Amino acid sequence: MIITFYIVVLILLLTSFWQASLLWATIIGSPIVYSRRQAVIDCLKLAGLKKGDTVIDLGCGDGRSVILAAKEFGAKGIGVDRSLFCYIQSNLNALLAGERKNVRFVLGDFAKAEKMLKTADVVYLYLLNSTLKNIEPWIFRLIGKETKIVSLAFWFPLHKPVKECDTFTLGKITKARLYKK
Repeated sequence: MIITFYIVVLILLLTSFWQASLLWATIIGSPIVYSRRQAVIDCLKLAGLKKGDTVIDLGCGDGRSVILAAKEFGAKGIGVDRSLFCYIQSNLNALLAGERKNVRFVLGDFAKAEKMLKTADVVYLYLLNSTLKNIEPWIFRLIGKETKIVSLAFWFPLHKPVKECDTFTLGKITKARLYKK
């Protein structure tokens, strides 16, 4: 009886932590929305990701994009998220996928990735148009000359994609867009 009580309390605490994390992310302008596996793969293929490349995901959520990059393409991955829940979940997902040696996660805002952006081969983004508009000058200033940016469903207002492809996520057909400096 006491063990059941503690299990219920633990589940309630974890659920409250998860919900508070989702609510906080939404309040500060970055709701956590998980993309479909195939949509992420379509984006990484569009970017021409290959073995040994490094991909950075700003706002990585549960880490699936960098884990898929490692598992399906043989790439190295870095995920950045300011949600403690997402940071913990990403690390757990990488451990369960057997990819801890190929991916790492950074807890904090996008500024934590500034130095890494210059050396990244691909930057994967699944961020709202308003967020892309806010980070557009910053990210295009920081990426290297050969770095490719791939955005799922949303687009930068000032830069035109060099390539697009159709994919499917959130129950509808959408676009993946490839950008270069």
